[in-house]
Amino acid sequence: MTGASRAQGTAQVLTGGAAQKSPQADVFLLYENALIDGGLDAAAKHAAPSKVNENQEMLKAFGADGFKQMQAAKKAARPPDAERRKQIRKVEVKGHYAYLEAESERKGVLDVAGFEKTADGWKVAPVRR
Repeated sequence: MTGASRAQGTAQVLTGGAAQKSPQADVFLLYENALIDGGLDAAAKHAAPSKVNENQEMLKAFGADGFKQMQAAKKAARPPDAERRKQIRKVEVKGHYAYLEAESERKGVLDVAGFEKTADGWKVAPVRR
């Protein structure tokens, strides 16, 4: 096994301030705000193609009205960016994939986001573990 192969098999786990200052945290906040304020097209700028496809399927399943209700609920519950960043608890990076855990507006529930590293940098992607 080469050093590169071993490195891809080892996960880097960031917690606390390191997780909150990570590139994944930055993209998470950009994506979340774009989704809430601008919708799917705005969020697509921060999403991998696989996440864009997943969002289109979600839109088909819940409909435009369901999506608008979700946006309104998220907008009403959204804390300021600095506070939201503090809710980020963990980022795990393994090669070109990562996932992030953050406190949700629902007590005891975690928001989990996946990420893929693309030629344009980290992008939100479907969650896989």
